[in-house]
Amino acid sequence: MHDQIHTTACPECDLLLSFSETLANHSLCCPRCGCQVHKRISDWLEKTLVLSATGLLLYLPALLLPLMTLETLGMTDSGNVLDTILVFYKNGYFVVALVVLVSAVFLPLLLLSLIFTITLSLTLHRYSAFLLKLFRLYIFLEEWAMVEIYLLGIMVTIMKMRHTAEIHFNPGFFCFTALVLISMGISTFLDKEQIWSTIATKGGKRPSGDGLPTAAPENEHAAQPQTALRSGLVLCHTCRQLQPLQPGTAEPSVPCTRCGSLIHSRKPESISQTSALILTSAFLLIPANILPIMQVQFMGVPEYSTIVDGIRFFFQDGAYLIGLIILTASVLVPIFKIFGLVILLYTTRFQRNFYLREKAVLFRFISFIGRWSMLDIFVIALLTVLVNFGFFTSIHAAPAATYFCIVVTSTMFAATTFDPRLMWDSCRPDERSTDPAPPRVSPSSSIDPL
Repeated sequence: MHDQIHTTACPECDLLLSFSETLANHSLCCPRCGCQVHKRISDWLEKTLVLSATGLLLYLPALLLPLMTLETLGMTDSGNVLDTILVFYKNGYFVVALVVLVSAVFLPLLLLSLIFTITLSLTLHRYSAFLLKLFRLYIFLEEWAMVEIYLLGIMVTIMKMRHTAEIHFNPGFFCFTALVLISMGISTFLDKEQIWSTIATKGGKRPSGDGLPTAAPENEHAAQPQTALRSGLVLCHTCRQLQPLQPGTAEPSVPCTRCGSLIHSRKPESISQTSALILTSAFLLIPANILPIMQVQFMGVPEYSTIVDGIRFFFQDGAYLIGLIILTASVLVPIFKIFGLVILLYTTRFQRNFYLREKAVLFRFISFIGRWSMLDIFVIALLTVLVNFGFFTSIHAAPAATYFCIVVTSTMFAATTFDPRLMWDSCRPDERSTDPAPPRVSPSSSIDPL
């Protein structure tokens, strides 16, 4: 480890931290809330460059080639990812078509192009300030690309149709699977802090944590733990740059000195915005579960099914694992997110400072699982394309699909607008649940609260 000491703050509890240069393949975790602050990956530049280039080569075959062919009673039907969007659009489900287009088609291509451009430029030692803007865009959008959820939707579709039709896998299926694995590999190997610091250092900007005032460690009788806010510092949530607050400057107009994002000591109107989004999600969750989400026509006779009907089908068919996955992703996860965020909002609003570390884990779990609720929408999208045998049988989306899409996106936005640092602002060291845990040394490198 290098002797140089850096200063940063935890993005979720605002605790000031000092640490030496992070070792490769190690992570820095906040000792108070458990949040991963930094992660170091060896050979990250070469790995992400190769993966992003391979992903771009596979993108068009994965999107344009047919995924599967279904054959029943001498009739066949097949389709690709773009066909699922066109079917939604032709049937008037414009919101659903837009969500699928953005999450499964547009954003995966954009993210691959962004990371390929950035890593190629760094490999060629070209450190343009424009790369900071490109990477900032990548950070904002990476959560909304959902190719891995789409792949899980393909697996669920296979399980649903395996008894009623013969399934043939086409080249598009294998290309799309490879594309998903590549996207997951990029997320695993990408060292975001190294990208920020490399571009900023070579571009002449101040490196993260350098030149900041060093806060004196607090004694054991101090009233409150040392945080960035109480030290006159603010952390950029985009690039994790810690910098002093400018006295007398309107906070919403303060740009980050490294990436240019507008920074705030706390997210503006966090409680009110999150509350409004949660109320919207809770209100629309009722029609999303009561109204039919899918219409099956057999010999010209329509039959409607809700989300619960689809889950019941898998359990009755003996596919308990798939039924449990759909139940969890489509029913339990939205309800869990709503109730979990309500708990966080209530305890934060009225300063109920109990189980803060557990609530921090709850928030991270909510932020992670929200996007997986799109599974049901992707399954319906695939079924509407693959099961289209004219008068004999066909599957179409139903009104609940639109409501369900809005519920999923609203809960995802709610997790984004909520500021978990508000939970820790009024905590005191005499409260047992808020005492920082001992710094973890292995496998993470040492990290000390200031």
